[in-house]
Amino acid sequence: MPKQIVICDDHLLFLNGISELLKNTGNDYCIFKFSDVHSCRHHLMQNVTDVFICDLNINHFDGFVLLEELKSQLKNTKIIVLTAYYEDFLIQKAKKLGVDAFLKKETPADELIQVIESKKNTTFYTNKNYKSGDSVYSAIDGPIINKFRISKQEKEIIKLIIKGLTSKEIADVLFISKTTVTTHRKNIHRKLEINNSSSLIKFAHENNLLD
Repeated sequence: MPKQIVICDDHLLFLNGISELLKNTGNDYCIFKFSDVHSCRHHLMQNVTDVFICDLNINHFDGFVLLEELKSQLKNTKIIVLTAYYEDFLIQKAKKLGVDAFLKKETPADELIQVIESKKNTTFYTNKNYKSGDSVYSAIDGPIINKFRISKQEKEIIKLIIKGLTSKEIADVLFISKTTVTTHRKNIHRKLEINNSSSLIKFAHENNLLD
């Protein structure tokens, strides 16, 4: 029986490219591709899926939210996150959510197929050259900073929050008091109209602040 594979990615060239790549492997795959969350969600709720390949940013919709919504439907499905956002905190979040593999979009075809063909209950998989703590985070995007009037120090604090540091650790890194960090965090939340660190990470993700 063909392996049922669902792919959800809003970049059509990438979506079609992955689909064609899998079709040309010679393996018995039945592939369904979606560029929007609504259609993909509907399909997954109505059909048994062996493998679900999902991006983390689908037309500004958080892929983690979709995976959380479909947790019960996907309990027997191999879940592969295939994304350009290759951050350690995202990898750890995916692992906690029960994702089977977290891969970069430039993953070689043979490595992707190897992951697809591996058994569902194998160890959580990341790219072969990945080491915990690695980050491809570069910088907060200038236009976003200007738009929300974020100061230079607030920008540094945002970067450190996204890396998972506590207020005490941020204070130590920047050689400022914990009280000052707390004040900056309140100002960041006010300026960005968010309430907590999770919202800040989501904001950074949705506004393409992670390269």
